[in-house]
Amino acid sequence: MAALLAAVLMSLGLLAPPAAANIRPDQQWYLDAMNASGLWKVTKGEGVTVAVLDSGVSPTPGLKDKLLPGRSFTSEDSDVHEDATGHGTVMAALIAGSGAGNTLRGLAPEAKILPLRTHVTNDFFGAHEPLIEALRYAARSEAKIINISQGMTGVTDKNRAALQDAINEANKRGKLIFAATGNDGRQAKYVYPAAMPGVVAVGAVDKTGTVTDLSNYGPHLALTAPGDPGGTSQAAAIASASAALIWSKHPDWTHHQVLRVMIETTGMSERGEEPSMYLGYGIVRPAQVLVDGDGDPGPADKSPLFSKYFASLEASKSPSPDAEDAKGDAKNPDATDTDSKKNQAQEKSGSDGLPWVPIGIGAAVLVAAVAVTAVLLAQRRRA
Repeated sequence: MAALLAAVLMSLGLLAPPAAANIRPDQQWYLDAMNASGLWKVTKGEGVTVAVLDSGVSPTPGLKDKLLPGRSFTSEDSDVHEDATGHGTVMAALIAGSGAGNTLRGLAPEAKILPLRTHVTNDFFGAHEPLIEALRYAARSEAKIINISQGMTGVTDKNRAALQDAINEANKRGKLIFAATGNDGRQAKYVYPAAMPGVVAVGAVDKTGTVTDLSNYGPHLALTAPGDPGGTSQAAAIASASAALIWSKHPDWTHHQVLRVMIETTGMSERGEEPSMYLGYGIVRPAQVLVDGDGDPGPADKSPLFSKYFASLEASKSPSPDAEDAKGDAKNPDATDTDSKKNQAQEKSGSDGLPWVPIGIGAAVLVAAVAVTAVLLAQRRRA
């Protein structure tokens, strides 16, 4: 019955299909591609905590001494260190795993993980409130980076507003939020919270530098990262780990500065290309920052992506009669900074010292929605 409910919810657009969590150590091709050995000579992410909002994180051998107590926001099981799906554990390992016991090696193996449980199974629904609560908790925690390798559609106006408020608080407190764009088969699709201002939306590429067949795209896409075979969930985790490495080396930088150098050091940025619907500003390359010393952190108090949005929030605090209207407009989840979201229809990736070739992207593959019969709807209502 659970699988049936999941199929119905996905067909109705209420649940984004999760990325595969069964990534093996021998599939971590990107560690060589991203010059992990060179990165680790500079930093391994020490001193940085990443909040992982997911299905919980199990204390595997590779995550020994990495996990903070954390918290569960689900009603089904209060133990955040239990993970029935394995998804949250894999995301944590991709960020900070040591590789012990033939487990995954994290890109930032000395970072700490704050596990925050938002759901118990992959066929969850109605989990908007736990995600909002977990995000608020993360905003007030010691974590500098918030990783959300999950996504939802069909969010109510009330929950969208509450989610945006939590995102705003996290940004105000200096956090960086990375979220997966979803794995619907190269669709131009808005998945929340990735599509909301204040969140860095991350898409997935394979070892050739090509956007994966599953990776969603759109004008909200900010960055891409290795996501084969794990999809945009894996890509978001790799982006979070990249940020952890940079922040570890430059602890005095703000979240705006860390994100700015990440954007400035993609292959596309070197050629001065505009952000794209498929790659955003390009593939994350922390080695360009940490090994080669590239990237200008720029102003500490100005976002490289959401400066107009944050300015609108400040304007909404004015006591003028139009303040409430301005505040309402600022919460529009699609009101991303238009200057940084003008996109090309077809994109290419630059050579960057990584073994990735220029990208050739075909037409987006649109997947037909699964027909939902009256019987299934009736079963969903009964459930």
